[in-house]
Amino acid sequence: MTESLTLFVLFLTLLAVVLLLHSFRSLRSQAGVLIVLYTVFMISFLFHAPFTQSPLGLWGFKYNDVVYGVFSPRFSTDLMNNKEKLVRYWLRPESFEELVSGTNLCPVPYVDYKFEYPPLVGFFWFLTTCVSFSISGRLTTAGDQFFSMSSSVNYVLQSLILFSFLALCFHYIKKINSLHRLGAWRTALFLILPSTILYVTYNWDIIASGLAVTSLYYFMRKNYRVSGFLLGLSVASKILTGGLLIPLAAYLLRDVVRDKQVVKNLTHYIISFLVGGLTPFILVYIASAEGFHAFINHHASWYCENCVYALLVPDIFSPLHKYFYVVTGLALLSLIAIQTLRNSRSLVSLAYASVGAVVALNYVFTPQMILMISPLAVLALNKRELGTYVIADIANFSLIITFFEDSTLRSLISKIIPIETGFNPWTIDSPTQWLATIRNILILITIVASITKRSELPNPSERAVQS
Repeated sequence: MTESLTLFVLFLTLLAVVLLLHSFRSLRSQAGVLIVLYTVFMISFLFHAPFTQSPLGLWGFKYNDVVYGVFSPRFSTDLMNNKEKLVRYWLRPESFEELVSGTNLCPVPYVDYKFEYPPLVGFFWFLTTCVSFSISGRLTTAGDQFFSMSSSVNYVLQSLILFSFLALCFHYIKKINSLHRLGAWRTALFLILPSTILYVTYNWDIIASGLAVTSLYYFMRKNYRVSGFLLGLSVASKILTGGLLIPLAAYLLRDVVRDKQVVKNLTHYIISFLVGGLTPFILVYIASAEGFHAFINHHASWYCENCVYALLVPDIFSPLHKYFYVVTGLALLSLIAIQTLRNSRSLVSLAYASVGAVVALNYVFTPQMILMISPLAVLALNKRELGTYVIADIANFSLIITFFEDSTLRSLISKIIPIETGFNPWTIDSPTQWLATIRNILILITIVASITKRSELPNPSERAVQS
């Protein structure tokens, strides 16, 4: 089963690359880059696959939210004898019993069980779990085997979706790169960043990232309806990419007084954004208000995870972290809006600063979230700033590895400097949080640089024509 799944994914992704090269002659000159794209995906896929060994024996390379963060806690035979755990994850426990008995192989996230990710991710999750349970139900009836097989099949299907959005993201990074007449090395850099390789199949951030970059491209081509709708879908994947709305809306707003067409463009853009962004959330609320509230409460009750404010308030459960985020986030986004209205910066630089600020200043900055800003970073930053960003990315890459090795690292470091031993990677005295702090500060430095300096990059939106 393991070998079959691996070969299946290898074949499908390789087939996709071959079909792209065959269908689009313009891509044939990019065969080398497409091979790199394929290689990056396969490395990430094999690292996190539940049916392969942990690389170097490090669990940080193996762990991923798709399998171990979401699937395993909700779909396990352990829940049959643990009612407390069952009701913790399932809104309708009887739906889990129906799944185990085989009478309902398609439980619905938000409706039947709690799901902490936004609606577009939930939609893909519903599709892949439904297919996975249906396939596994035909091949086995044993509880442990059923869930184990379903987990593997679901991971494969989810990974193929993530590969599609990685390809989408790369394609539109390349197109924006061409509009700016930048070096081709920038697009390649995104693929070979350590965090891209490790986290692309770890979570769903690449979906939001791909949609946001595509939205930015269509904005530059003055297709505001498509741009707004795509950014809305991005927000329906991961809410934080909504920071991109600030510079894009401000860009249209600055000419709204003297140009009636701009009023129409801004109206179309905002309406399209709301349709793409709000509709999925409204549908979830209609389907299950309880599931929607569980989604909101999950994020509202979360603690300071790798956040920059731990330097000021070490207590990770302090509500002050959320207040700091609101104040600093609003201040920086307001500054970005003002800079956009003044028309003194490259739009892509302000796009990077806006999404980067919302992510880096958040009270939750998990390592995979860097994928939401890396595509914009490689387009917006100059070589010196990119050097700083790469160092931040390397630190970010290391976070998930040091997280699970915290006890070992503390024991080693305690021989040199006095720190507490044991396992506690969440507190500021942990080597994991030292790396997170380095990452946070370096990224914030590049964000400030993007806002305060006049960009050396041209602003193609000024000369773009309708695509």
